[in-house]
Amino acid sequence: MLPCDLLAEILSRLPAKNVCQLKCVSKHWLNTISTPHFKKLHYKKSIKNPHLVVIDESIKCNNYFTKTLTISTNNHLKQNPTPNLDKKFTLDILFQDNTYFSFSQCFICYNIKDNIWLYNLTTQQNQELPHVTTPMISFDLGYIPCSNEFKIVHVFGKKDDKVGYEIITLKDDNFVPNSWSILENHKNLYTRKIASLSVNGSIYWLVNDMQDDKKRIVCLGLENEEFRKISCPKESSITQKSLMIYQAQQLVEVKGFFGLAQFSAIFSNVNIFVLKQDKKEEEFWVKEFSINLCHMGHWFKIVGFVPFEEDNIYGEIIFIPNNGRLLLYNTKTGNFKNVGEFNLLRYNHHSLYFDSLFCLGSSG
Repeated sequence: MLPCDLLAEILSRLPAKNVCQLKCVSKHWLNTISTPHFKKLHYKKSIKNPHLVVIDESIKCNNYFTKTLTISTNNHLKQNPTPNLDKKFTLDILFQDNTYFSFSQCFICYNIKDNIWLYNLTTQQNQELPHVTTPMISFDLGYIPCSNEFKIVHVFGKKDDKVGYEIITLKDDNFVPNSWSILENHKNLYTRKIASLSVNGSIYWLVNDMQDDKKRIVCLGLENEEFRKISCPKESSITQKSLMIYQAQQLVEVKGFFGLAQFSAIFSNVNIFVLKQDKKEEEFWVKEFSINLCHMGHWFKIVGFVPFEEDNIYGEIIFIPNNGRLLLYNTKTGNFKNVGEFNLLRYNHHSLYFDSLFCLGSSG
C-alpha cells in the first residue's frame, strides 16, 4: 500500500474526470481523494495545465429564430494543439439579444433570458440557479481559493435608474441555495460595465464611473463581500488624449495578480500593469511587461497567462491577434510563437479553463 502523501502526489497529476473514477478503487483511495489537502494539491497542478475553451453563437432561422451555443475545448494547449476542437456542449435557445457569459476554472455561467445556468466543463453537469426576478444587467462568477467556494454576483436594474447587487454562494459537494442574498453595503457604482475578471478571490470590473464618466476599476472582495474603487494606472509616456483615442484596455491575470493591459497604436505596443500590495497592504501599480506588437496589427485579445511548470515567475501570455491564430508570448525570452492552425475569430468567446474536482449537488 502506497503512503498517503505519495498516492496523493501521483493522483493529483491526473485529469479530474479520471480522479473521480478512481474513488471506486478502495476506501483508502476514496479517503485520500476526498481530503481538502488533495483538492488543493490537484488545483495547484491543474492551473499550470490549462485548456482552451471557445463558444460559438450561431443564429439559425426555422419556425423561430434560435441561437445555438456550441462550447468546444482543446486539451493540449501547451503541446501545439491540433486544429480540431472537442465539442463539449450544444444548446439551442430562442433568440435573445443578450446572452452573457462568465468563466472561472471549469465553470461557464450563462443566461437564458432571466434564468442563469452553470455548466461544468469537467463533469458536463448543467445546473440551473435560482430564478432572477429583477431586470438583469450582468453577472459574474468568481472563485475563493482559500475556502474552495464559488460566488456569483448578479447586477440588476432598479426603478430609480440605479443598480443593485445580489450574490449566491456555491460550496463543494453541497446543494445549490434556493435564493440570492442582497448586497446592501454599496453605492451606485457604475453606469456601464466595459469588462470584468475574477482573480484570486475578487471580481474586478472596468467601468465608466457615474460621477465623472471616467474609466475606473471596481473590486468586490468575495470573502468579505465589500466593494472598493481603484484608479487605472497612468502611463507617463502617453498623453491622456492619446489614451482615449488610440488605446484599448483589457483586464488580465498575470502570475496570480490582477492586471490591466493598455494598448497604444501610436507605439504599437501593449503595457501590462499588475496591482500589488506593500507591507502596509497599500495597493500600487507596477508595469510588469511592455510588449512590442509591430507585426500583430491593431486588434488582439489576451486570453490568459500560463505559468511554467518549474516556477511562477515566468510563463506564457496567450494572445489572439487579428489573423485568428493562437500566439504564445514567452515572458522569459520575450519571443512569440505560433500555436496550432486555429481560426479563432469565428468564435464569439475565448477563455482558459482547467480541471477541477469541485462538484455541485442537485437543486435544494
